[in-house]
Amino acid sequence: MKAFLSALAASAIFITTASADWVIESKIESPQLNTATTTKVKGDKLRVDIPDGPAGAMSSIVDTKTGDSVQLIHAQKMAVKTNAEVLKKAMEAAKQKTGVKGGAAPELKATGESEKVGDFDCAVYTWTDGNITSKLWVAKNHPQAAALKAFEKQMRSGFFGGMQMGPDTTTLPGPAIKTETTMQGSKVTSTITSVKEQDVDAKEFDVPAGYQSMAMPGAPGGN
Repeated sequence: MKAFLSALAASAIFITTASADWVIESKIESPQLNTATTTKVKGDKLRVDIPDGPAGAMSSIVDTKTGDSVQLIHAQKMAVKTNAEVLKKAMEAAKQKTGVKGGAAPELKATGESEKVGDFDCAVYTWTDGNITSKLWVAKNHPQAAALKAFEKQMRSGFFGGMQMGPDTTTLPGPAIKTETTMQGSKVTSTITSVKEQDVDAKEFDVPAGYQSMAMPGAPGGN
């Protein structure tokens, strides 16, 4: 479940209801995951493929409108289904463990610094909430800036809108193509490496034939 939540959090800004399909390549670096990921978006459906997670190759499929999700563990041909209520409790438990204060959203602060991420010049922003600190690299002139900002806005208005940690990043002048978040001494870095508009087969969001399905029985308490 930790791997699923890490991948979901790292992919949170990539969800959209636009008519176009998208394939987004990213890199996640954390104590739980150190891998490239592929995020596929089609309407309200999101799929994150992790080639080498803690249990081997995994895929997470999420309906961003209802909050229902399926985690595919490919080596075991297992599909673990999690309904919206269980996922909500798991995410809330994870937030509590981080020491988030709650109440008013933390302030996004411009550092005045500029750094390159890949080929893009980025303005650096930060925010802090309780035991969490985050640094964002914002690429105002990214060629897919409009699409990436649309993804952020959809995430803020969908099922996950009320459960996100941190400030409203839709107010930033461009997409954050790299984020570095530290909580409880653990650092998670996510970097977008590629954004492509291309057709995604609807079957990508189905459980493959031959996979054994099971339901997550209850909130895992952040585990």
